[in-house]
Amino acid sequence: MTFSSRCMTSEDWNALKHFRAIEFHDPDKMGFEFIQWLDQLREVANVPMVITSSYRNPIHNRAVGGAVDSAHTDVPCSAVDIGERPRPDDPNWNRTRWAIITAAIKLGCRRIGSYGDGSLHLDRTEDKRPADRMWRVVGSVAT
Repeated sequence: MTFSSRCMTSEDWNALKHFRAIEFHDPDKMGFEFIQWLDQLREVANVPMVITSSYRNPIHNRAVGGAVDSAHTDVPCSAVDIGERPRPDDPNWNRTRWAIITAAIKLGCRRIGSYGDGSLHLDRTEDKRPADRMWRVVGSVAT
């Protein structure tokens, strides 16, 4: 069974505390249970989260250098990238990343990625892809 059983609807977005459909590319392709989980994650982490990537159609995924079997291309989609980059106005940006990662693990996430620019990848596709893993991407190579 996949993590998300269906895609989000307008009514589902209206019921969330922390996220709005406008924050996601193709919000109608995002997984219902995943977005519910992400909303809970934001509550537990108690930090702002900026979604920089969500659902990607296969053409867009190739254009941005996404993995061949990227979780971002699933429908319903249970994957996001969260932009947490070093900023002069936020000297604690790494504490924010830590709060997100620890909350994600606490809430059952078993697939976490970290990009060279500081942003994070979270997905709940452990039933389809290797789980219990954290990876780091430097340039265009996962390590």
